[in-house]
Amino acid sequence: MPAYFNISVQFKREDLYPDFMYDFYAALTTAGLKFQSSYYEKTELSEKQIIEWNQQKIEQNFKLGFTEHCVSDYKQTVFSFGNYTEVRGFWLNHYSEDGAFDYEIIIPESDVLTDEIGTTFQEQEVDKLLELSKKIWQFPYVRAIQTGLEFEDETTALSDIEKGELPNVIPFAILEQQNTQFFDSKYAVSWLPEKRSGILLVAPYTIEIKL
Repeated sequence: MPAYFNISVQFKREDLYPDFMYDFYAALTTAGLKFQSSYYEKTELSEKQIIEWNQQKIEQNFKLGFTEHCVSDYKQTVFSFGNYTEVRGFWLNHYSEDGAFDYEIIIPESDVLTDEIGTTFQEQEVDKLLELSKKIWQFPYVRAIQTGLEFEDETTALSDIEKGELPNVIPFAILEQQNTQFFDSKYAVSWLPEKRSGILLVAPYTIEIKL
């Protein structure tokens, strides 16, 4: 199994509503992620089946137990996007005690890095992934978008970001515009000039990102 680069899209449970999943998956399609198939299912699932299953699970605040079979977990989606060898999306409910949940989009690290043992990103891939993230950010209930590599720091909880803890920024993150405390951080910080504004953080060792 390859190591993965991830885009973590974070939400708060207080924003959940009955058609949340339908609207979010529609936003992913608008952003450029084309539904291809379900993932690791004995019987192929349609996008509608995946959406309805995941909506029910997140409404139940479901978290897979240590002794529970993985078939009970959230259903994953395989997307077509760019020339990547694999693009997969799935839900995590690791921060249920904080009233938050995440959607993870993963791509093999070898598709975005210049080599397999370093952390230098291919410039064109960073630009592409930032554009994708900026479009996903337009879904109004996204509270933060963090990025990272598989063996680097984990995604920071929304509650910790609100307390001033830095998000995972490998190579960038997008936060709500009230998080101005990060303008004095080690990251290159700028306003995101989109219809829905935000704050863009860029890792200092990363190549310059075009806005």
